[in-house]
Formats: sequence, C-alpha cells, structure tokens
Amino acid sequence: MITTAIMQEYHRRRWLIWLPLALAFLTPYFHRTVMGVVTDNLMRDFAIERASEMGNLASIYFYTYAVMQLPAGILTDRFGPRLIVTAALVTASLGAFFFSWSGSIAGLYAGRFFASLGVSLIYVSIVKIHAEWFRLREFGTMTGLIVVAGSAGFLLSATPLAYVVDAFGWRTAFVLIGCYSMLMAGFCWLMVRDRPVDVGLPSLAEIEGIERDAGSQQVNGRSGIGRALKTVLGNPHTWWPVLAAVAIYGVYMAFMGIWAVPYFMQVYGMPRTEAANYIMAMALGTMVGGPLLGVISDRLGLRRGPYIWNTVFFLAVWLVLTVWNGGKPPVWALYPLCFGIGLGVSGVNMAVACTKEVNPPELTGIAAGVGNSGGFVGAALMQPAFGWVLDRQWQGAMEHGVRIYSQQAFQVAFGGCALVLVLGLLCTLMIKETGCRNISRELARTVVG
Repeated sequence: MITTAIMQEYHRRRWLIWLPLALAFLTPYFHRTVMGVVTDNLMRDFAIERASEMGNLASIYFYTYAVMQLPAGILTDRFGPRLIVTAALVTASLGAFFFSWSGSIAGLYAGRFFASLGVSLIYVSIVKIHAEWFRLREFGTMTGLIVVAGSAGFLLSATPLAYVVDAFGWRTAFVLIGCYSMLMAGFCWLMVRDRPVDVGLPSLAEIEGIERDAGSQQVNGRSGIGRALKTVLGNPHTWWPVLAAVAIYGVYMAFMGIWAVPYFMQVYGMPRTEAANYIMAMALGTMVGGPLLGVISDRLGLRRGPYIWNTVFFLAVWLVLTVWNGGKPPVWALYPLCFGIGLGVSGVNMAVACTKEVNPPELTGIAAGVGNSGGFVGAALMQPAFGWVLDRQWQGAMEHGVRIYSQQAFQVAFGGCALVLVLGLLCTLMIKETGCRNISRELARTVVG
C-alpha cells in the first residue's frame, strides 16, 4: 500500500537526486559557449588566422556531442544514469585540464574532444532520471527546469568568464571548470540513484497504477540493442523534430557559441566584457523560455504547436537582426534582440519530448539520445560554415594578429542563417503531435492495421 508518508519521501528524494544533476548540467553549457569569449586569445596565442579554422576547433564539441548521443542512450539504458554521469564528469574534467595546459593546436583539439566526450553523456542520463522519477505529464516542465540549470553555465561563460580571462588568463578559466566538474562527479555518485526501487520506494509505474508491458524490450546484449535501435531509428516520426533542431539550434550556437562576441567587438567596437553581456541576455532568454514553454506545453497537452510557434518567433527576431540597419541594429535594441533569440531557440527543448513520446517507454535513453543529437549536428555544421562565410567576405583588415570582419560580412552570414531557420520551420510542420503522452503503441497498431 502506498501511504502518504511514502509519497512524501518519494517527492523529497527525487528532488535530492535532481539537484546534483542540475548543478552538473552547468558543465555542458559552459563548454558549449566558452569559445566565443576566448576566440581572440586563442587566435593570437596559437597563430590561428582563419575564422573557419577557429570554427572547426569550436565545432569539435558539437561533432563529438552529436555522435555520442546514441551511444549515451545505449549506455544509460544498460548501466544506469548514476554510473554514466559520474564517469562523464570525470572525463570532462580531465579534458578541461588538458585544454588549459596545452601548448599546441593539436593539444587544444584533444582537450576539447575529451571535455566534449564527457559532457555529451550527461543530458541523456538526466532524461532517464526524469523518466524514472517524474510523471510523463511533468516532462515538459522538467525539461524546461533543467535548461534553466544548464543555462547558468551560459551565464558563467559570458561576463564572469570575460572578467576571469582579462584578469587571470584563459587557461585559469579552464582549470576552474575542470575542478568544478570533478567536484560534481563526487556529488552525483553520492546522491544520485537510478530508480525509486534502489532506495526502497515503489516505482513510478506502481505509484501511477500502470502495469508494465510484459513484452517490453530489454536493452541487454547485442540482439536487444539491435532491436532497440531498429525500433527507434526505423520510426519515421523520430526524425522530424531532430531535423528541425539541426537547423534551429545550429543557427543559435553558431552565433552565441562563437561569433556573437567577435561580432559585438568588431562591428560595435565593444570591449570583451561588454560584448559578453549580450551572451548573458541570450542565456537569460533560454532560462525564461525553457521552463515557460515546458509549462505551456504540459498545460495545453501539446508538443508540436509550441515547437512551431516558437520557431516562427525565432525566425522573426533573427530577420530583424539581419536586415535592420544592414545587420547593425542600434545599441539600445541589442539586449531585447538577444533576449528574444534566447526565447526563440527554446522550442528545440520539445525535440526530445517529441522523439521520446513516439517510441516505447523502455527505450527512453536511446530515443532521448537521438532526439538530443540534432541540435549538436547543426551546431557542428553551422559554426565552421558561419566562419567560412566570414572568410569569404574578409577584406584584409587585421588587428593584433586577428582578422577583422566587416558589418557586411556578418550580415551575409546572418542571411544564410535565416535561410537555414526557414528549413527548420518547415520540418516542425511535419512533427507528429503526441498530446504529451506516449503514443508508440497507437502508432504500432496503425502500422499493423
């Protein structure tokens, strides 16, 4: 019998488990955007001349992250999130230390790769915890809340990081994030538990009176993994939210993750710390948009609609940035525009929910991994592509060994990003509405029928 005392303990425990994961989730977001603040330092210290080469260094994070999402899902389903997230944080910590100590470009690539390898495993582990400890109708809200936690990493990698870089150097910044990651690894190992039954509590299925499907697949062994992959990857409804995220998040991270700070410094003549303030505005936009959209989605019982309308909003804001005064809006408009960009990209938070809810519940890890991969594929492609456009428009200006790009160069790059967002919007129109519930059985019956 599930008593009131058991329910109270259940609710208390799930938040104690969620807290260290939320704090650990700062690290992926920090590594995601740190390159934008240290771009000119690295280009100067390592004689990196071309924007496209800097884009390639930054995009290593996103290639690694994207490639690892499917293995992350398999590992999390097989070994549980507690072990995976702890190992992930240790790996990320070592990568940050290696990056800070590097004396060559090859060393920078290696350090960034290992940091990326580690943090790429964290989000899917959190999704698995959400699936085991939180109700399905809470999923959108919890996705929004974890975005708020992660976006604190955006904030730290903006103005605070700019101050650290100016005062102590960029290497010190990476040592600090490496220490933080190692601390969070220990915290997660001590506090996180994979399932309620691991601490003597009834499962979520028992609490909600749901009977497990006796025929559900077990992701154990090569054959089990093969069947699981075939189920998720062979489902056509898996892919539309992923493809939309490729475009939407790719544009966002091309700008916020690497080229926004150079844009504000070179086009507006801002110092680094002032330019980094606009990164904070975008981060605040995601911190507001993530939970707000999640609550709206859960309350309305819709996934596809919020994804579409948020993308429309993002495209509108981006077009304003692109066309107003030839790609140089007045300074007073920059904070609202950057905040709006952060709000607009929040729609990609629906990608994992849309993917997870069209696939069997026992394959949550794999489905979440696939759903989460799209944005990072997009970022990996868009960051060097944005740099390539800048290089093509470069007019030969240099300052302190760093290329200076014109307002026109940035406007051309912004225009290309607008076209990519249009493609993303078209993909959102093809998404299957789930009604905030798992519809995999209904889809299976439709196929059989």
